[in-house]
Amino acid sequence: MLETPQERVRLLKAGIDGKTIEKLYIIYNNFKIVHTPLLFELVEINTEENKNSAISQEAK
Repeated sequence: MLETPQERVRLLKAGIDGKTIEKLYIIYNNFKIVHTPLLFELVEINTEENKNSAISQEAK
């Protein structure tokens, strides 16, 4: 199940979100998760307003 990109696109168009499709892909294809990946979010820092901060000083 969900072997081709077209199948996954059909699910997206049907309103199923990407994370659910990923979970279904893992379950139906009998993948085993051996290590939970670390997830990072991009954080935008405005260095113009924080000129005295340690982050902006390192960036120079």
